[in-house]
Amino acid sequence: MFERWLYISTSQLIDADAPDHVREIVDISIPRNASLSVTGALLFTGRRFAQYLEGPAEGIAELKRSILQDPRHRDVHTIAEGPYDHRRFLTWSLDYAGPSQFVASKVEDALTAALNGSEEGIEALAEMLAGFAIEGHS
Repeated sequence: MFERWLYISTSQLIDADAPDHVREIVDISIPRNASLSVTGALLFTGRRFAQYLEGPAEGIAELKRSILQDPRHRDVHTIAEGPYDHRRFLTWSLDYAGPSQFVASKVEDALTAALNGSEEGIEALAEMLAGFAIEGHS
C-alpha cells in the first residue's frame, strides 16, 4: 500500500523568471524524490501548480512538509491524500508538464473542478497528470 498526495497551489513566481524557477524545482526534485522512493508528476500553468505524489508514507510526509514551507507556493489545497493501492507513475520520480497556453486552458478547467471537490474532478486531474507521463501509467 502506498500513500498519495494531490495538491493545487497558487504560484508566487514572477512570470518572467517562472520557467527557470520551475526547471530548478524539477532538477532538484527528481533525485530527491527517487531517494525517497516517491514518484509523481508536476504541472505548472503559469499561475498554479498541481502535483501528484505517491510512495511510502514517510517520503510523502517529508515532501509535503517541504512544499508547505516553500515560498514559491501559496494557498496549497489538498485535493486527495492517504492510502492508495497502486502507483500511477511507475517510472517517473517526477514528470513535468507545462507551461503552454493550450495545456494551461485545459488544465485550469481541471484544477477548478478538482478544487470544487468532486471525486470525478479529482480523478480527472490525476488521470490528466498520468496522461502527461507517457510511460508509467498503470
